[in-house]
Amino acid sequence: MIDLGLKRIARLVRDQGKFPWRAIHVAGTNGKGSVCAYISSCLKTSGIASARFTSPHLVDRWDCITLNGAVVSEDLFLATEAAIKQKDAEESIGASEFEILTATAFEIFSRERVDVAVVEVGIGGRLDATNIIEPPVAAVITKIGLEHQGFLGSSVEEIAKEKGGIIKGGSMCIVDGMNEEGVLSVLGKIAEEVGVESFHAVRPEMVDGDGGVCEITTEAFGRLRFDRFLSGNYQPANLSCAVHALSYLSREFPSITASTVLAGVRNTSWPGRMETVDVSCLLPGKERRVLLDGAHNTQAALALSDYVTRKLRTGGKFVSWTIAVSKGKDVKEMLRILLRPGDKFVAVEFGPVDGMPWVVATGTEEIIGAVREVFGEEVGAVDGGSDVLGGVKLALELAGEKGRTVVAGSL
Repeated sequence: MIDLGLKRIARLVRDQGKFPWRAIHVAGTNGKGSVCAYISSCLKTSGIASARFTSPHLVDRWDCITLNGAVVSEDLFLATEAAIKQKDAEESIGASEFEILTATAFEIFSRERVDVAVVEVGIGGRLDATNIIEPPVAAVITKIGLEHQGFLGSSVEEIAKEKGGIIKGGSMCIVDGMNEEGVLSVLGKIAEEVGVESFHAVRPEMVDGDGGVCEITTEAFGRLRFDRFLSGNYQPANLSCAVHALSYLSREFPSITASTVLAGVRNTSWPGRMETVDVSCLLPGKERRVLLDGAHNTQAALALSDYVTRKLRTGGKFVSWTIAVSKGKDVKEMLRILLRPGDKFVAVEFGPVDGMPWVVATGTEEIIGAVREVFGEEVGAVDGGSDVLGGVKLALELAGEKGRTVVAGSL
């Protein structure tokens, strides 16, 4: 169940959000995780004791929490989580699963004595459990689009108002300058009302035609040229947000320099997002790779479609897809963006998500029905049921030597 609000988390964490570590708080619709990955990688390269909290997890519940770039140990996570759950029970707080997870992450950061934590918002911002932080060094807001309208509002401006709730007086606010003017206006007004130290709508100064090189200018680092960063045409904008946040943070942590930022960006990885994965083990004797991307909304689907068109559909190749989608997503619109006539398609359905009981898979029959409605028989669609691994293997077989394989949707 999703139940937004700060009353329960305020009782669950120590000192009601006045933590011994500094935070960079990141909100937005798409790009939050990438920004967090860039910043935390650069903090590690700069020799700063740091942590990161993102959501959802990819494989294990604790892999959403890192200490100095490494996933927190299972033992530390479970011991800390048990203490948080005990407090929740003893004080009859009634915290949600995400509030328990957030409090666990923040308690780990305090126990491990990190200096800086990079924290990604769960849903929205204003009433999200992570917003118990008071105040962050910087609030970073990435590209905003339509999502969770039942909780956040029906327009991008209404959603921006909710996400802008992480902007707090005395902090710096960095916003992706590629946002719509209405979004920038809403966020700028919030920043003025709360009294931020400074408000910056940022974007790269230069991006080459293929998006593989960009240049970003900041006060602390001057003009930096980046030629190795995460894949995707939206990444220069995400990287710009991250580098500007690091520039501001370097005033407090002078070990963050142009050279450590360049090295940190080169070393950044973000599993499950535009990631090429070797899956040769599924077809012994054959070398096979898939593109894995958690495209979970319209904006993300557009970015993935652009990448697939430029990188995989070359020479007239078709794409063989394996896709699963959580309930509540606009399945038909996502498929309309991603698929093309002649593609192959395997619909799969994931099982229960550990620690996130509110996330439920869309049935494969519904997904197949959406494919038929949009493309008729122009896309060969197969129902892979609940066998996700089998669905990936089937997509590889359907691709053969002439196609390319993409695994996408709600990871």
